[in-house]
Amino acid sequence: MEHPFFPTTTTRAEALRWLTIAEKLLSKRDLMGSKSFATRARDSDQTLLPADQILAVADTLLSGDRRIGNNLQDWYSILQVSPHQGRDSELVAPQYRRLALLLNPHKNKFPFADQAFRLVLDAWTVLSNPSKKSLFDKELAFYMQPQPQPIAEFH
Repeated sequence: MEHPFFPTTTTRAEALRWLTIAEKLLSKRDLMGSKSFATRARDSDQTLLPADQILAVADTLLSGDRRIGNNLQDWYSILQVSPHQGRDSELVAPQYRRLALLLNPHKNKFPFADQAFRLVLDAWTVLSNPSKKSLFDKELAFYMQPQPQPIAEFH
């Protein structure tokens, strides 16, 4: 028996309504809210490419807002790979291509798609260049080291 408040089946119309809400939230830069409704829309109707586009914008901007250490941009997070996965350029390149296609401002007309696209391009500029990537990895390793705990004094 289906719960009256939580139906297990959704219609395409409901998915489109959730997509509209996701777009409105994105335009107000409510990234978490937008992501929530876009995820609901995508889960309800796998054929909705706009849901994937909104999710790509929201995820990229959220990652772009995240900083490491001394205000260091997390390029791996922007491309949605872990630093460990980032060691393998064969994982980074397809992720860059996937995001670049989803975020291309000529095809993605959602708010902030151009900013998200720029972040992905900047991340690729660093992570595809061996010397820039090496420098970034060294900075990342420095800031990711566990910080020593202060020694407690006993009285």
